[in-house]
Order: sequence, then structure tokens, then C-alpha cells
Amino acid sequence: MRYLALSLLVVAAPAFAAEPAVKDTSYRQADGSRVQQLEVVVNAPPQKVWAALTTDAGFMGWATPFAHITLANDGMIEASYSLSAKVGDPDNIRNQIVAYLPGRMLTIRNVHVPKGAPFKAEAIDKIRTVILLDDLGDGRTRVTESGVGYGEGADFDEMYAHFRSGNAEEFASLAGYFVSGPVDWKAMAAKMTASVGSK
Repeated sequence: MRYLALSLLVVAAPAFAAEPAVKDTSYRQADGSRVQQLEVVVNAPPQKVWAALTTDAGFMGWATPFAHITLANDGMIEASYSLSAKVGDPDNIRNQIVAYLPGRMLTIRNVHVPKGAPFKAEAIDKIRTVILLDDLGDGRTRVTESGVGYGEGADFDEMYAHFRSGNAEEFASLAGYFVSGPVDWKAMAAKMTASVGSK
């Protein structure tokens, strides 16, 4: 999601004909810490959603124009919004795969964000993101993303707000991928460049 906590940089998400209903089911734990939780129902079976989350081609279809994923415990999701990015670039976003259950669960933690990230590394280092896939039948999957570890204070508040809006956009993009097909990143970049140039 943005900064791939699933959480990447917030950019304008592509618009799809039918925006999915992204539900915010966030809550506080007994100790007072916050769990940021979003869910969406995707019109695709779990195995296809899993491929969209854990393969290079699948991830680049909806999340970022560049991605390289090593699916393993302690593996890595390396991604960038740059069309010219390559593995190892210093401004790539890197999320370590803490653990996974094929087709069902993915847990990640951010280990590198580019310079200029709108939050402190000390805060994001506390967060673990758990993505669950539930088979609803009829070719539909509920995707639930839970960011665990949000404490109190301005640093956490800013990061919470950033990921709340950014990850909702990412969920819309993921759902749209199975309706409208892969994002045309070159066309999107050209549109954004034209928009900036016209101001």
C-alpha cells in the first residue's frame, strides 16, 4: 500500500469504472495501541489475488511500474514509482517479507524508504503489516490489511493518516486491476507530466 506498509508513495491512483467499497475496520487493542485495518472485496479468486501481491508481473499490474519480489521468509518486495527503476536503486522502497502462508497470508515490514518520506524511520520500524486473503466463493476474495504497532504521538498520527488514505487508494487499484486490467504506467506518467506542465 503506500510505502508498502503495503505502503508506497502516495500518487494519484488510477480511476476505475466501479470504485470498490473499501471498509475501515481499524480498532484499538487492549493495551491502547492502534491497529489500522482496511478491507476490500476483489472480483478474483484467492490464487489470482495472491499472484498480484507476490509476483513481479502481478504487482506491477496495479501497484508500481517497477517491482522485484523474492517470495520467502525474510524475502523482499522492492518497488518504485519510477519508470526507470532497477533492482538496488537507492530510492526504491523495500519491504521485508517476515512470513507467509501461500495463498492466504503475507506479513511484511518496511526496511527502507526513499529520502523525503513524510514520517520518521523510527516510527515506521515499529509497524508490521499483515495481509489476509479470505475465499468468499463465486470467484471473490476479501483482502484485509492490518497495520499493527501504531503508538501515540505526532509521528504515529502523521504516518497513520498517510497510510490510511494511501492504502485505501491502493486497495481501489488492486480491485480495479481485476476489472480494467493492468495500469498503463507510461500513460499515467505522461498524463501527470502534462498536468504539471499546464499549471
